Amino acid sequence: MRAMFLGAVSALLALAGASSGSAAPLTLDILLELETFGRIAIDPTGVVGVVEERRARRDLPRYDLQAEGGLWHARLHRIDLGSPDGARPLLPPAADAGYRMGPFSPDGSRLVVYRLQGLSLRLGLVELATGAVIWTDVAPESGVWGRAVEWLSEESLLVLGTPDGGLPPRLAQMNALQRGMPELWARAAAGEAAYVTSGWEAPPPAPPLRRLWRIDARTGAAEALTEGPFLDFEASPDGRYAALVQDGPILPPPGADTATEIRRGRTLRLVNLETGAAVDPAETVDISTSLLSWAPSSEALLVAVRGERPALLSVASDGSVRDVTPHGVSPDTTVDVHGSPTVQAGWADGAPVLLGRRDGAQAWFLQSRDGPLQLEGVGGSARLVAQGRSSLLFADGGRIFRLGPDRIVREVGVAAAAVRPEGPFGQRGRFDPMKSTDAVVQRDGRLCRVQADDPQTETCVMATSGSAVGWPTGVVLERGEEARGLNTLTFRSARGSRVVMRLNPELDAVDRVAPREVRGPTGARGWLYLPHATGSAAPPVVVIPYPGKTFPSPPAAMIPESVQLVQNGALLVTAGYAVLYPDLTATPEPAAGLSDRILAVVDAAAAEGLVDPTRIGLWGHSFGAWAAMMSTTQTDRFAAVVAHNGSYQLSSVIGESPLADRMAGANDYINASNARWLETGQAGMRRAYWSDPERYRRNSPFEAADRITAPVLLVQGELDLAPSQSGQMYAALRRLNRPARLTLLFGEDHGIQGPGNAGVYYEQVLNWFDRHLRPVGDADVRSNDAARPR
Repeated sequence: MRAMFLGAVSALLALAGASSGSAAPLTLDILLELETFGRIAIDPTGVVGVVEERRARRDLPRYDLQAEGGLWHARLHRIDLGSPDGARPLLPPAADAGYRMGPFSPDGSRLVVYRLQGLSLRLGLVELATGAVIWTDVAPESGVWGRAVEWLSEESLLVLGTPDGGLPPRLAQMNALQRGMPELWARAAAGEAAYVTSGWEAPPPAPPLRRLWRIDARTGAAEALTEGPFLDFEASPDGRYAALVQDGPILPPPGADTATEIRRGRTLRLVNLETGAAVDPAETVDISTSLLSWAPSSEALLVAVRGERPALLSVASDGSVRDVTPHGVSPDTTVDVHGSPTVQAGWADGAPVLLGRRDGAQAWFLQSRDGPLQLEGVGGSARLVAQGRSSLLFADGGRIFRLGPDRIVREVGVAAAAVRPEGPFGQRGRFDPMKSTDAVVQRDGRLCRVQADDPQTETCVMATSGSAVGWPTGVVLERGEEARGLNTLTFRSARGSRVVMRLNPELDAVDRVAPREVRGPTGARGWLYLPHATGSAAPPVVVIPYPGKTFPSPPAAMIPESVQLVQNGALLVTAGYAVLYPDLTATPEPAAGLSDRILAVVDAAAAEGLVDPTRIGLWGHSFGAWAAMMSTTQTDRFAAVVAHNGSYQLSSVIGESPLADRMAGANDYINASNARWLETGQAGMRRAYWSDPERYRRNSPFEAADRITAPVLLVQGELDLAPSQSGQMYAALRRLNRPARLTLLFGEDHGIQGPGNAGVYYEQVLNWFDRHLRPVGDADVRSNDAARPR
């Protein structure tokens, strides 16, 4: 571990002034040794801070859990904020285990922690006063949907977990293929049946079961309350009930022409935590996963049903249901990035409020006794962020607004954020206040906590947005906002500030490439990074395209602190290449003029003598790989292409599925996801293939493979979402006798996790560009040595 604490800071500062002339080049070895900060939070009393330090990529105990495993293999440190002399381990480090932090208890005396050891995940409870930890037998859910844990009191908490002690599904699916296929192969080898069937009249794969546990924080004893295919839960404010979202089967898309969403028949269960009685209200079918809003009185819960007639429902604690959709208003069901329709709603003094549409206009509506009241002063894009008993706080356009008991909306201030000690929260937290009764605003360099119900009370501290704040004591833990500051944790209080933890001191001596904005005609724009001059000739340039992406500020991926392994342009700069990130706004026809837009930025840089316009490479990942291949069908100016995990024949993408999903019989889900990505998602095809096959052909590099002349290196992760796409593209190019190479990285999904595979990948990328972008004798020493793995 190379995290540096307070005692070593002075030595580090002496290194910080190293100039680029004496600085060492960034290498892959350095990247593989970098740690990063995870969650940083302060307990509700403002006495103890806890920090996740995510381990370096080379330091992980295993790599078959993909990127998700890296999040769980962290170390935990505590900082005593009354006398912050530095950080010390909260739990003993273990080479074969990793930790994460969960929510603090309401009184700040305990902290939920998670331990991942091998393929076993367990929940523990740390008593912060003594450091003692109790490990339970409960394997918690990951909390990706909303909550995995919620405290009922200082001594009791609810936990959503697996019934058999196995990994939660999000972690388990990462290496499901490695664990499941040997058994199937063994059956087949023994002549036994080994198969899976999906589709019409075949039973769908059963969703994973979870169990809701109640845990005694004093002893760790766990009591099972209910079991089902649960995704998320929310306890009532009085702690007497729990509402749970149950997963269900894939439902047909709303329309045959265009796949706008991924629908599953999800339902609601209510559990009485005192008696154990459970009820599944029949009316709560196909509910949104974005809304579980209890009234502050605990008398009712708001959920939303989707389908042909979306509606807002109020569910009483006994399971009785009322439709409380304001008359003439239809709930807004905007689809989120995961393809799930979302609904936003809450309570104001016992009355439902809803984001909906009336007469084609989107707005917030209050269901008053006199009928629906449209809220004036908050727009249709506003998000409900806090809910008191009589008042609400909204975020809209970067500002916070309060709806008071008088039904008048007033501005509060500039919206900001602070870490909530009762978190972390999953996807529902983007749309649901999750019991928050306050919000944070910025005032003159300070963060101020404002209460929904008490406009006269504010607590302010000097801090930047996103910091961890101990409001009762006025202390702050904050990270820097850029470059080396991202690896620096600073303690602030009324008495001053000091650095209490700093990661990766070796980066102080590493050379940093400076961005340069490039502008050309007709709005062409991008960020250019130049190598140190090694001669009079302009360097070759490698373009990293990604359609739909623009860069108002320099790309974060270019700083070492981002620990970017999939596409680290800084390594290419070290190797003597210029690297260019062009702005590529989305267009109605994704492929139309793509190469021209890229080349306009390249030519603008060449016009200033910064790059060689005759030596241009393309390096794309995911949709950027599609862009690289599509662009090279439109011109012969690109001299080399590297494409990693892209989709190249759009008509066949709908049938792509990772091997693990096929093994599980989950074809329907992944195919529905593919259809949405194609038709209303990133690919921008706008309709199903059969409605407009020519549009798919125009936008598929495979269909124009005969126009590709540039040498192409295709790299494919074995476990990726569309594993056969690179093989199809490679086969086309080889059939046409074009220079092409295909590398399959085993054990990798959409990214790159293993140090060994990362070494192979960057060696091949650099070799490919060296061979095709440099004339004989022009190979740079750094390209052939410093940026290579050992």
